[in-house]
Amino acid sequence: MTQWAFYFDQQRCLGCRTCTVACKEWNECRRGDASKHPALDAESAAGFDIPASWGAGGRPTAETGPHDKALLRRFDMKETWRRVSFFEFGECAPHVEIVPLSMGCNHCDDPACLKVCPVKAITKDEKYGAVKVDPAKCVSCGACEAACPWHVPQYARKGSTPMTKCDMCTDRLDKGLKPACVASCPGRALELMPIEELRRRHPEAAQIAVGLREEDVRRTKPNLFVKARPMRVKL
Repeated sequence: MTQWAFYFDQQRCLGCRTCTVACKEWNECRRGDASKHPALDAESAAGFDIPASWGAGGRPTAETGPHDKALLRRFDMKETWRRVSFFEFGECAPHVEIVPLSMGCNHCDDPACLKVCPVKAITKDEKYGAVKVDPAKCVSCGACEAACPWHVPQYARKGSTPMTKCDMCTDRLDKGLKPACVASCPGRALELMPIEELRRRHPEAAQIAVGLREEDVRRTKPNLFVKARPMRVKL
């Protein structure tokens, strides 16, 4: 198996969450409730139309026509496969530090989710080492969600929709493209590559960083390496 790993540079991260939006956009059709709400047709898509007479801050009226917010929410991806968290240190400016952490699935060497799945719906692929879920097998029991220390498995509606998560954008990798999160990052803070190449190119990167608990790293062996931001305040 060839294992690919994510690299995150805390010094370059702008905290803009572009990676989060790009992930949602690319994976819209793979959201948990996709089978319950098929792709828009011409009739339902009309609910997205915004009449030209609407100005900034305008509201729908009998003259301007409806704008179906319920429809918009229905086709919104409920899950957030890549999250950006912030950790604050210090008491008052200028002695304050805000440290970002962008995290999707860490595609662990010893994934906790895989070990507890009662129907073997979670597997680790050979080509990239990606941890994947088969929605046809998933029974939406929530065992993986409870087991994962990184809070990666998610459900649009637990008990009725399959678990979903970051799949490393293997469909893009197969075409020679970068994952959506990596390709979209304006600060170039994210990278994905074979782990041997990552260690060679970024020898300073570590698996223990702000937001990554050492005991969780030891337990699941995540494939996420972080270049830490220099701290100006004492922890």
